Amino acid sequence: MWAVQTLVLTNSINVTSHPSFDETKRHIVSFTGVSNSVRAALAASEKIPENLSAFDAALEFCIWMSENLRDESSKMPGWIYGC
Repeated sequence: MWAVQTLVLTNSINVTSHPSFDETKRHIVSFTGVSNSVRAALAASEKIPENLSAFDAALEFCIWMSENLRDESSKMPGWIYGC
């Protein structure tokens, strides 16, 4: 869980400090947005496949949950679905 928290908070700082930050997306990195990510991370933590390390799971989760990191053509990892 600490890996997800660190990655989410670091990404939030990075995104909002960029000069091209779109203020209409502030809600994503706000308390509410981060709270939603934490809630989803807790739910997803119970569904991590055995063959996936905690670090790799944190990366998959954060890349999927972070709009700025996700490739437009990517698909949600199945183990995250429903979180």
